[in-house]
Amino acid sequence: MYYGDEIIEQVRSSVNIVDIVGSYVRLTKKGSTYFGLCPFHSEKSGSFAVSPTRQTFHCFGCGEGGNVISFIMKYENMSFVEALKLLADKGGVKLPEAQQTPEEKSRAKIRQELYDIYKLAATYYYGELKKP
Repeated sequence: MYYGDEIIEQVRSSVNIVDIVGSYVRLTKKGSTYFGLCPFHSEKSGSFAVSPTRQTFHCFGCGEGGNVISFIMKYENMSFVEALKLLADKGGVKLPEAQQTPEEKSRAKIRQELYDIYKLAATYYYGELKKP
C-alpha cells in the first residue's frame, strides 16, 4: 500500500514522539530534550535523546536515530506500513483504504496462496529436521 507524503506527515504530526517513545523507554527531561537508556543496545548511562521540538530521537552511543515512525519500525520490528497504521490508530488518523483492481486482487490472492504453501513446506521440513 502506498501512502502519500501528506498522509504520512499527518500521522507523524498527530502523535508526540515523547509520548510514544516514553511508553517504551523511561525518559527524563534535561533542558528541552528528554534522555533515557537506548532500547537498541545495552548501556548504563543515558545517551538516548528525544527532541520534542524536532520530533526526532538519536542515540549518541549506537548512532540510531530518526522520527517516530522509524522508532516504531525498529523497536517493534514492523514494516513501514504496519508502523504507520499503528501510529495512525494512536493519533486518531483515518488512513485511506486501498482500492484494488481485479488484477491486483488476483495477484494478491496468488501471493497469499504461495505464502501459505511456503509456510506449509517450511513447517514440514522443520519437523523433518527435528526428527532423529
